[in-house]
Amino acid sequence: MGESLYRDVVDAGGLTAVLQAACPGCDIDLRDAPRAFGGFVVMASKGDRAVHVTPVGGELLFYVRHKLREMHLSRVTTTELAEVTGSAAAWLGGVTARELAAAWPFADFVDVADAYESGDRTELGWQQYRANKKDGWGEFVEAAMREPRLRRMYPFKSLWWMSFRPTADEYWVPGPWVRPVGDGRVTVVEDRRVEPEVTYAADEAVRVCLAEMDRLGVPSPEELGPGG
Repeated sequence: MGESLYRDVVDAGGLTAVLQAACPGCDIDLRDAPRAFGGFVVMASKGDRAVHVTPVGGELLFYVRHKLREMHLSRVTTTELAEVTGSAAAWLGGVTARELAAAWPFADFVDVADAYESGDRTELGWQQYRANKKDGWGEFVEAAMREPRLRRMYPFKSLWWMSFRPTADEYWVPGPWVRPVGDGRVTVVEDRRVEPEVTYAADEAVRVCLAEMDRLGVPSPEELGPGG
């Protein structure tokens, strides 16, 4: 069944051969991935850029990640082999994120790339969570990014929960903690060990987070800065 789904790949001699043909001069590495078709993730790299491609076993779907230096900038999917090879060749050829998105719209990670290049780790964190459409975080992240006070905080996840630090380097976190429960709703708690009973829509959850931050005494980035 797998071979019939990936007939173009099989006929071309495998994903390694496909990427080598599309990206002359690139280095190819393989990483074990038991759930991938063929059992491997294929990584094509050139200079400080790389593209990781995972053909999903049991369905026709490619997971593609574009990397710059040590940072994965994308986590995108496509069913089209031509999009995989075309975007890989363009990215390894040195195009900007905007140029890549214009040529291959499925691989649009412009906001993440801009945040990475700016060196703003807080903005990068928000843009990465915004770009990740999995796990039911979308509506809450969009609502949180519209709230200036939360937007200045550094978002992070731990054991399926999200919380906020005043800065990327501040590790003391008194809460609150947020977790999606489906249908765009989330829970907000102080203690993750206590099973929550109340759920909130995204905008309401943001208001609850702000109230909890006030109650718990969570400092703002400004309060931790010079003279804060």
